[in-house]
Amino acid sequence: KCTRSSGINAEYGERDETTASGALVEAAKGMRVIPTRGQAAKEQLYAFIQDLCKQNLGENGARYFPFALGLFSTIGFCNVTNLLPYVEMPTQIIGCTVAMSTTLIAGLTIKCIAKHKLDFASFFFPSGAPVGLAPLLVPVETISFFSRAISLGVRLGANLTAGHMILHIISDFGAQMLASGSVAGGIGGVLCTAALFPICILEMAVAVVQAYVFCMLTTMYLNDAHHLH
Repeated sequence: KCTRSSGINAEYGERDETTASGALVEAAKGMRVIPTRGQAAKEQLYAFIQDLCKQNLGENGARYFPFALGLFSTIGFCNVTNLLPYVEMPTQIIGCTVAMSTTLIAGLTIKCIAKHKLDFASFFFPSGAPVGLAPLLVPVETISFFSRAISLGVRLGANLTAGHMILHIISDFGAQMLASGSVAGGIGGVLCTAALFPICILEMAVAVVQAYVFCMLTTMYLNDAHHLH
């Protein structure tokens, strides 16, 4: 049964590689019992995102695991690639990140309305709250709910843009000091150049962390859509 099931899944994955589940089946090909370094890294990433989905989505975690893994991998790849010279990926452009987050929140809102119908309105008026506070709570909760679309994208784009600005300022300042031709300028330019290396390492960490934060918040919003939290 196991062999037959694996064959069916593999065959399905070959026919449908454009889907998240098909891509996972394709990526699993060639796996070894004793993993290589690349396979070990894949397994660590797999387990990391799987734990994230279980923590934030509970029993629905396995259902949305391919989506979360694809989201984290795509954003993480774009964020790290942004650090290369003369490369500009969509996650560095705040307009693109806001468009992406708005699309996600719009999709989650449609899903929530389709599942819960009129109960969706409980998002804007918490259960147990006094009715007299409705004129105050409803506008506040409405703004809080729809601001997710902006805050999710702005957080990602702004953090990456800020890091790039720091790198640009330090490198430009160091180049000007080296161009001055003085001894002090040369020393300052060398120090600025040396400072770029730890900052680049820090930016790589920020790039991965921001991908994680985006993925984590998205799974939390998915859980809200399922349980009306």
